[in-house]
Amino acid sequence: MNLQNLTEELERQKPLKWDEKIDSSGLGMVLSENQAKLHVTGKDKIFSITRPCHSQIAERLEIPFRYYTKMENEAPDLLAENVNTWLKEKPKEIFLRGLGDSIRAFLSDRYRVIDHLDMLYCSLNELQAHEAEFEDCFLSETELNLKVKSLQLRDFVRHKDDLIIGGLLLTNSETGHRALRVEPRMFRVKCTNGMVIEEFLTRQIHLVNGKDEGDEMVYLSIRRSIKELFGRFGEIVQVLRETTEIKVRNATKVINNVVEHYRLSETQKENILIAFGAEPEEDKYGIANAVTRAAQREETWERSLELERIGGKLVTLSPETFKTWDE
Repeated sequence: MNLQNLTEELERQKPLKWDEKIDSSGLGMVLSENQAKLHVTGKDKIFSITRPCHSQIAERLEIPFRYYTKMENEAPDLLAENVNTWLKEKPKEIFLRGLGDSIRAFLSDRYRVIDHLDMLYCSLNELQAHEAEFEDCFLSETELNLKVKSLQLRDFVRHKDDLIIGGLLLTNSETGHRALRVEPRMFRVKCTNGMVIEEFLTRQIHLVNGKDEGDEMVYLSIRRSIKELFGRFGEIVQVLRETTEIKVRNATKVINNVVEHYRLSETQKENILIAFGAEPEEDKYGIANAVTRAAQREETWERSLELERIGGKLVTLSPETFKTWDE
């Protein structure tokens, strides 16, 4: 998804969004066509519930999600009875987030809203000041991810023809599934690899303390985080260069240990081995890049990003631990 399509979709959603704080006793789960839905006192319709929202309902009512799902699939009447009992047994203020005819979040009343559009527009000025361009955007029911790279930030790791471009990954959730995060992301031009390096995360903003209080401080923090991370580009490049000095004797063994440690699949293992074979670089940096190159073969955005993060974790993994994977 490009930036224009993303902006158009967020603008389309804007008038459909609604929020409401309500005592849990004013909510009720009902069945419609054997599907669990939610009735909200004061509204003249019942609302469908998104899959991520179901997990939040289970968590807040302290119903094990596996059991919740079993009731939903096999005994929806029992699920409604359980949910309605606990909604009234332990009444508490709930913050609902809706989109049209569906409820997408079931949150604490202290949740502070940072909508995707606000985060995006807040970031644009700082990004433009660094000649940053949007590489890719991903929008799901639970989060927004923005990959950007700055044309001002260019360097090399191995040699001058192996260009690295500095960038960022910005993540936000409107539904309480993730904190607002700004992380460095490095782009290796010759392989078109992206690598997210979580260790250099400078801000993780927990969205609490009410809807409106302190929003300007949050926006200021986003802009500051972008500026700070771009300012650390040289430091991150140096970390990457240091990984080229940690040599690998048995790449297959190291990759097997990476797969085991991060619980990757056999298919992912094969893709990493193929990526390493296409451009064998017998050091820690080469292993990390094989992982991020394999990310390009993933079918979903989420799984691709998972491998980009693992590549970054390998870069910052202690040399002592990494060497044990090669013994």
